Amino acid sequence: MRLLALLLLLPTQLFSQTSVLFVGNSYIYSNDLPNMLRQLSLSLGENMTVASSAPGGYRLTEHATYEPTLTAIASQPWDYVILQEQSQLGALPPEITGSDAGAAALVDAIEANHECTYPVFYMTWGRENGDALNCNDFPYMCTYAGMQQGLYDNYVDFAETNDGYVAPVGEAWRVVRDTHPEIALYVSDGSHPSVAGTYLAANVFHCTLFGTSTVASTYTAGLDAAVAATLRTIASNTVLNATTTWNMDVPNGTDAYITGTSSTAPNNITYYHPGAGTHSWTCSNGQTSTEAEPTFTFSAPGTYTFTHVYDDPCGNTDTATWQLTLTTVGLPETIGATRTVRGEQRGLFVMPDASDVHIAIHDLRGAIVAERDLRTTNELFSLEPGSYVWTIDQQDGSRVSGRCIVP
Repeated sequence: MRLLALLLLLPTQLFSQTSVLFVGNSYIYSNDLPNMLRQLSLSLGENMTVASSAPGGYRLTEHATYEPTLTAIASQPWDYVILQEQSQLGALPPEITGSDAGAAALVDAIEANHECTYPVFYMTWGRENGDALNCNDFPYMCTYAGMQQGLYDNYVDFAETNDGYVAPVGEAWRVVRDTHPEIALYVSDGSHPSVAGTYLAANVFHCTLFGTSTVASTYTAGLDAAVAATLRTIASNTVLNATTTWNMDVPNGTDAYITGTSSTAPNNITYYHPGAGTHSWTCSNGQTSTEAEPTFTFSAPGTYTFTHVYDDPCGNTDTATWQLTLTTVGLPETIGATRTVRGEQRGLFVMPDASDVHIAIHDLRGAIVAERDLRTTNELFSLEPGSYVWTIDQQDGSRVSGRCIVP
């Protein structure tokens, strides 16, 4: 039976400087990680408000459509939203679990609410003796080391793909296991954290969010002072000695790359960008725009170069340049009322309708470049930049189709 817990920790500091929302499951509410982070940060002079949406065992794909999570994200302009995948799924191939699509959908919701929010991916830890449940199908999951490497690879990729930070709790956990095996990080189930494990995680999060060491903290969460000092040192070194590995050099705010396209008329293409800042668009055929969603019109096939300069509300400027090759004009895009198909930097993102059963993606020469049955609420296809035609077959035998551009 799934243990359900939704924690909404109300602010205890009326004039907090930093706001943090945790989205995940029991690895968050065990030992009250959000509050432990708040107390640790207070000991170092950093005021913080924390909240969490953490039903037991929840996946990122579930959070992406879970109303309490989406309501929490939209409740205020957060400084950080921390995303944690279910402990086993985070180490498995994302193309099987859908973790990458769930992460992308949540980051879209975070940026739609406040584009200056940093998404932070909570790298968890391998189970004490590996994952017996997934061992047969995925042999690397049979051991702690193999599972930990899977978590490392996936969480770094989630952060790089979504312009977020990695909070490398799992990597700090590995260092403690290797150098201080006498410190018990697990409880008896070999999965969930002890108080020491949660304290280690809190220190990693503080170092990740503030970019500063926690070595000087006097807060110990009730642990032996020497043990707490060891954990603070390992957490600080793990984060601060490899900040580029954890993507901490990426500025907050939305970059200049488009998030989608559509064809509003046979010879028109509209580009979409979610940013609330200022825009400057140019096309090599002489068209310009300062709108957030400009439409460009083409009278003939050809290769066109686009440049988008974006100044975001967070004080950053970014420039994106790409080319679009049109081998024909006049191909409309048809999207169902509840269907989302959009081209983005990651590839082609599809949120199918409940009646959709199969999708095929073609290049403009007609060759199929990707296809699959539609089984999840979100699908992500990794495609090279370019124009594509998609067709979706429905349960009643009908078909819808359209065009998308991957920038």
